[in-house]
Amino acid sequence: MRLFLFGLWFVTLAACKSEDRREGAIRVDLSYATFRPGCLTLTASDKADPSRSTEQVLSVLESADGRVPRSQDLTVAVYRQDDWSHELTITAEASEADCKVEDRRSVAIESVDVRVPEEGIEVVRLDLRATDLDDDGFVVPVDGRGTDCDDANPAVKPGAVDLACTTAQECAGTFSCTAQGVATTCMSTQPFTTWYTDVDGDGRAGTSVGDDCKPPVEGAVTVLDDCDDNSPFAFTDAVERCDRVDNNCNKQVDETGCGSMSWSTVPLPGDPETRWRAVTAYAEGHVWVVGDNGRVIHVAGSSGATEYTNCAGNWISAWARPSDGRVFLGSTGGVFGSHKAADSDCGGTPSGSMARLNGLVGFEDATGTVLFAVNSEGRIYRWVYTKAPTEVFTAGFSLRAIHGTKISNMLAVGSHDGSPKVFGVDADGNWIPETLPTGLPADTTLRSVHVVHDGLAFAAGDNGVVLQRSRDGWTRLPGLGNTPPDIQGLTAYGPTTVYVAATDSTLKWYNGKDWASDVSGSWTPTAIGGVGPHEIWAVGDKNTLLRWRP
Repeated sequence: MRLFLFGLWFVTLAACKSEDRREGAIRVDLSYATFRPGCLTLTASDKADPSRSTEQVLSVLESADGRVPRSQDLTVAVYRQDDWSHELTITAEASEADCKVEDRRSVAIESVDVRVPEEGIEVVRLDLRATDLDDDGFVVPVDGRGTDCDDANPAVKPGAVDLACTTAQECAGTFSCTAQGVATTCMSTQPFTTWYTDVDGDGRAGTSVGDDCKPPVEGAVTVLDDCDDNSPFAFTDAVERCDRVDNNCNKQVDETGCGSMSWSTVPLPGDPETRWRAVTAYAEGHVWVVGDNGRVIHVAGSSGATEYTNCAGNWISAWARPSDGRVFLGSTGGVFGSHKAADSDCGGTPSGSMARLNGLVGFEDATGTVLFAVNSEGRIYRWVYTKAPTEVFTAGFSLRAIHGTKISNMLAVGSHDGSPKVFGVDADGNWIPETLPTGLPADTTLRSVHVVHDGLAFAAGDNGVVLQRSRDGWTRLPGLGNTPPDIQGLTAYGPTTVYVAATDSTLKWYNGKDWASDVSGSWTPTAIGGVGPHEIWAVGDKNTLLRWRP
C-alpha cells in the first residue's frame, strides 16, 4: 500500500509546509474493483469556495502482466492549504481512457464531505465500482457511464475492428451498440432498398415485399413498374386498349375511342339445337367449343368455324394448348381426349373411373404438357400427356371445376351435402380445403372457378353465389338480385372484369362495385372464357357462340 502526501496542494505542500505533521489531515482509503481504470484521480475542493480545487492523478502499480490491476487499495493523505476552510469535498474518479485524454468520461465516481481536524487524522473511505466482465478495458454502461455494449465479448468494444457478422436478414454487417448503449446488434453494412414482386404475373413488379439488402423472396426486384399489381392487364406505361380495364392507371377506362363494344353471334354449323358444354380460347380469335354427341368445333379468326366429326364422346370440359392450339377434352364417361386439326380422331385415354370429368386445366413448358382434371366422384387427376393419367387426390364428394395460372395456385371447387367447397394447393402439392364465408345459401354447388393470379381468384355457382379470394381470404360479392339465377360459368381478369354465364339467359359483368346484364336472349349460356378482358367467348344451348370484343 502506497502513501501519497496530497497537500493543498502538492508543490504548495512541499514549499510551505514544515515537516511537522501534527497539523490535522485527511486520510483517504480508496479502493476500486472489477475493472481496470485507464485514469484514476483524487480531487479536493473547498466547500466554502468551490473555485478552490485541485486534482491529483494517482499512480497505480501494474500487475505482472504489465496491466493495471482489476482491483486495488490505495491510501492518500490530504492536508488543508492555509487559505482554505476546514470543510472539504473529496472526490475519487475513474475513467476508461488514459489521463492524457482531455475529454475522457468518468465511469466511476464517489465523493465525501469531510472536515479537516486541527490536529490528528480524519479517515474517510471511497469505493469505486464499475463492471468489465470481459476484461477488455471498457465497462458496462450504467447511468450514462461506460461504453462497452457487449460485456460478454471482449472483441466488441469502442474502436474495435473486424467485427463482421450476419444480420437476421442474412446481410453482411458489423456489431454495433444499440441506441440505448446496453447491448449489441448486427448492423448491416450493405445498403437497404425496397424490393417488389410481380403478383399478377404480367412481368412487372408492383407489390412491396419490404426493405432488405438482397431480394427477400425469389424474383424480387428493385424497380417498381406495375401501377396495378392486381390485374395482369394493367401496368405502368401500358398501352390503353378497349377492355374495360384502366390499363395505364390514369384513372380512365377505354378513353382511346373504343366505339361500340358488344356481344356478337358467331355462326356455327350443325344442329341448331346443339347444347355446347365448354369453350376454351388459346389465342385472339381462336377458340374451341365442345358438346354432346361428339361435337367439336374450332374457330380460327377470319377462317370461320370448322367442325370435326371424328371425336366420338360427350365432351363437357376442355383446355387448349397456347403453343399450337391442340385441345384436350374431358367426357361424361371419364375418358380424356385430344385433337388437333390434322388428327384422325380425338383418341381416348381412360381416367380410371367412369365418372364425369367436369373440369380440365393444363400447363405447358419445355418438358411437355401436364393437365389436371376433376370428376363427379371428387377425384383429381394429373395427366402428363401422352402418358396414362394418375389420381393425386380424392375429396370424397363431387368436384365441378378446376383452374389455375400455374400448378402452385390451382383451385378446385364443388359441393358436399349442399355446402360449397374449395380446395387449394399448398407448397408441398397437397390439396387443402379452404375456409369460405359463413351464411352462404343452402344447396349451393360451386360450378366454376377462375384464378387470375396468386393473390386473386373467383368462384361461382348456384343461387347466384360469386366468391372472391384475395390475400385476406374468401369474401362474397354482391348478389344477383332477389331471385338470383344459378351460375353455370365464370371468367375473370381482374377485380373489375368478372363475367358470369347465368341460367336466366344472361351474361353478367361485375365492374368491381355492381353487376350489369351484358347481354340477354332466348338461349341459356353454359360456359364462358377468353384470352383476356379484350376478347371473351360464351356458349350455350341452341348452337350459340357469342364473342365480346370492341
